[in-house]
Amino acid sequence: MTEQEHIIREIFAYYGRTMYLAQTIEKGLMNLVVISHHMHGITKTRYDEILHEKSGLTFGQLKRDLKELDCFLDSEMDLIETFHEKRDFLAHSYWWERAVEFYDEKLQHKLLIELDNLTVSFENLNEIIERKSNDFIKEHNIDLDKIMEEMIAQGQTPPLESFRELKKNEKVISLFQYKITENIMIPIFELEDNTFWTICEIGLTQYKSEIILDKKLKFKGIDDILPINQFNPRPKVQNHWNYELDLKKKGLKMIVSRDSTEGIIRCDIKKPDANSV
Repeated sequence: MTEQEHIIREIFAYYGRTMYLAQTIEKGLMNLVVISHHMHGITKTRYDEILHEKSGLTFGQLKRDLKELDCFLDSEMDLIETFHEKRDFLAHSYWWERAVEFYDEKLQHKLLIELDNLTVSFENLNEIIERKSNDFIKEHNIDLDKIMEEMIAQGQTPPLESFRELKKNEKVISLFQYKITENIMIPIFELEDNTFWTICEIGLTQYKSEIILDKKLKFKGIDDILPINQFNPRPKVQNHWNYELDLKKKGLKMIVSRDSTEGIIRCDIKKPDANSV
């Protein structure tokens, strides 16, 4: 290998290292937004659903979520803003705007210096993000080691789970109670496309585990109202885990509430002229 070939490889290696850090920062910020939802109490399925949703955001949309999270100082948000500009420059126009420096052997050292400086600034920002994430992880007792062990045991990076987006109006063709443990029952909604959903902190979340028939129990007194048309799966939520799902326009509701001391979730179906069923 000639000296010139070695320098070219070094430039590409430096660029790859910098872009690796850029993606680490971007996904680190996304994960920070996702894990912050643990403060509302979410299931593993709900976590995966939020992860899928946030993975589709642009960096600009992600920054809006970060501002709502309000865990960064103004000076740190300035660093994130600068990072956004540098990340876009690297991803979309770096080689175009550095064409002369790349092809002129006398100028190639400038690329190495520039990419090295970017790497240092990205590493500093990544350390800030890791500290913020660790604060959330400790606060909500998230076992990262266990999660990592489960991923490694699969022998490959698990693919990102996909989830269907709920529309404003859905049709419920079946609604039943489902026994997930000896002492825990959850409501399951089967929608028109035969997907299954259950309650989460803000409405419904897709339920992807296998439905076992002998664990299904009926809600009493609702057979005559199925199917439920124009069902709204995302109520206007004032308090997480305390809301009403409008099952029917004429007053049929599911009241969702959580005991503040024991954290037990209650789901009651109420008709206009009846008590809970």
